[in-house]
Amino acid sequence: MLVIVAYLLVILIWSTTPLALQASQEGIGFFMAAMLRMTVSAMLSLPLVWIMGQRLERSRQAINSYVGGTIGIYGAMMAVYWGAHYIPSGLISVLYGLSPMLSGAIAWVWLKERELTPARVFALLVALAGLGLVVAARLDLDEQSWRGIVGTLVSVFCFALSAVWVKRSNAGLHPMVQTSGSLLLSSVLYVLSIPFFGLVWPDRWPTRGLLSLGYLTVFGSLLGFVLYFLVLRHYSAARVTMITLIAPVLAVLWGHLLNDETLQLATLQGAGLLLLALALYQWPQRLDRLLHHGLLAPQRWRARKKA
Repeated sequence: MLVIVAYLLVILIWSTTPLALQASQEGIGFFMAAMLRMTVSAMLSLPLVWIMGQRLERSRQAINSYVGGTIGIYGAMMAVYWGAHYIPSGLISVLYGLSPMLSGAIAWVWLKERELTPARVFALLVALAGLGLVVAARLDLDEQSWRGIVGTLVSVFCFALSAVWVKRSNAGLHPMVQTSGSLLLSSVLYVLSIPFFGLVWPDRWPTRGLLSLGYLTVFGSLLGFVLYFLVLRHYSAARVTMITLIAPVLAVLWGHLLNDETLQLATLQGAGLLLLALALYQWPQRLDRLLHHGLLAPQRWRARKKA
């Protein structure tokens, strides 16, 4: 029950982060917003590790797991923060719906996970069709949209790779320890990146931007990643990244209700296909049987003809 609740909370939190991500950049730029979010989260995580009676592991296996988490926290976040300048918040979350296919493919090769049955491959193709509808509906908003799409796709790849990497390290770390170690390592990389991106310190912090940054620091990063790593301990990488197929539906709704983003018919149709794909992925048994019998039917027909 705890894992199920954590799964649902991650969906809720991550469906709101694209909207808050854009608002947090007001007056400070994408790098400053990302760096402040992660470094403050890292500092907050240290006393929480101590309060929970845990300690940061320093074994080779633990460090390898931290590196895996850092790919998602530094690599994925840097790319998506940059891309957020060019596309709506709902589209960011929708593009993240590619994560299950990418993580499933990586896990198939790297972890030998066999989550991608024929029915689930079909479900992911349906999801891609839904993503295509949503993307097609929003590409005409701005001629610079391709920049945001490329940045978000890079982020999606880093996110999928990170999930499989942490799973493969199998360090058995407490979710709070995994989160804190990954945030600390990511913070070092953010600090080392300052000479390349610079810092923009505003004379006056916009209230909306400051509140959004606080929300992302406490909920989007600290609580969100703790719950995410908790779920990742119990479920396969492909199943965990299915979160990114559910969150887009809510994200598009939040963008429409809170940010006056256009809700087009194609967007709703795409969201419907994503929900259908999710149902097919979660309950693939009957479809697997149908596909199995359908694929074997020509062979059986030929066998009977020879007989």
